[in-house]
Amino acid sequence: MAHETSAVQVQLRRGFQFEQAGTTARALDVYRETLTITTTAEDEAEARLRIARVLRSLSEWDDAIAEAREARRLAESVGANDLAAEAINVEVGVHQFRGDFDTADRLIDRALALSVSARVRGITLQNRGRGAAERRDFGTADACFTESVQAFREAGYELGMAIALTNLSAVARDKGDPARGLEYAQEATSLCRRLNALDVLLVAVQNEASALVALNRLDEAERLLAEALGHFTSARNPVRQAECLEIMGQMSEQRPDLETAARCYARALGIAQAAGDNPLIERMTKRLRSLEPSRDAQEIRGP
Repeated sequence: MAHETSAVQVQLRRGFQFEQAGTTARALDVYRETLTITTTAEDEAEARLRIARVLRSLSEWDDAIAEAREARRLAESVGANDLAAEAINVEVGVHQFRGDFDTADRLIDRALALSVSARVRGITLQNRGRGAAERRDFGTADACFTESVQAFREAGYELGMAIALTNLSAVARDKGDPARGLEYAQEATSLCRRLNALDVLLVAVQNEASALVALNRLDEAERLLAEALGHFTSARNPVRQAECLEIMGQMSEQRPDLETAARCYARALGIAQAAGDNPLIERMTKRLRSLEPSRDAQEIRGP
């Protein structure tokens, strides 16, 4: 039994390495292979949780929820409350991407009630903060992220710290402080490089580029965006691809190159619609509409 459990953990570590490298198809294969050697409900729950997480990154929302719920059921059946809370958090992410924040918040309450370790509590608070930030409730977002950072420090969970810094970067930028956002993003990228956490690193790089665009440092931003978009395209992560294209559109607006901006937003909108990311769909629709008067005026003036 000890040997079989060890084999499961080895497989899970292999899958996580592929997941962090953005090799999602290989990660999914490894996690599914792990299911064939699990001998306990807890091991199966862990494998299904990770499968759900990868499916979520691929925007396969319904399958991600199904796997997350099965992981939660298995974990709760053996009293593995932390694992059940992690599974709930995967489902929370799906609802947030879909723009169903009320459902996400109800699940977060349950996850917080189940959380035992500081690490899982920190993850749950990150999700609550992210949902608040999406609704532009920055006071709640700041409080949740601050409490989450404290939990990660208590747990010694450095990857969580990197994710927290990345989220703090996005909130600072959205609050109109891109310089602070850039500081957080650069701190996150430094930590991710040390941890060799490529997938989180590229999200931090994406936020770094967004802050640079807001600071009108467009050439620097363009180089970073090319790196991030290439990674998320290879990783088949449509939501992150669309977010990169949104930043490229903002960069083009500032140059100004409104035709390129419109193409970036339209492409991002198409990806968001295919993925079912409702907040992103709404944002891209607004950006395209806001361009229409300027583009019409540019056409009247001519080259």
